[in-house]
Amino acid sequence: MHNLWIPVVAIFVVAGLIFGGQAYSEAQRDAHIAETIAKRLDSQALVEISHLRQVNKGYGVCGDYALSGAESGRFYYNSNTKRLALGTDAPLYRDNCKRGSY
Repeated sequence: MHNLWIPVVAIFVVAGLIFGGQAYSEAQRDAHIAETIAKRLDSQALVEISHLRQVNKGYGVCGDYALSGAESGRFYYNSNTKRLALGTDAPLYRDNCKRGSY
C-alpha cells in the first residue's frame, strides 16, 4: 500500500509544477504587457489590463487597458516579436483582434 502512494504523490507534484509554472508565466506576461503600455504612453500611472484573449495560436494577446483614473483603450501584443499596438485603428490590432481571427 505504501508503494502506491509514491507514484500518486509524484503525479500530483508534477501536475502542480506544470500548472503552477504556466500560471506564473502568464502573470509575468501580463505584467510585462502592462509595463510596455505604460512606457508607450509615457505614463507613471498603474495600467490595468482586462478582457484578455489569446490569438495567433497563443503568440498574440488582445485585450483592454486602463490607466488609473485616465484614458483607456484596446491593445494587441505579440509575445513572440514583442510588438505592441494600441487602439482599434492600429493595423496590428485590426489584423489580429477582429472577431473572426481568434
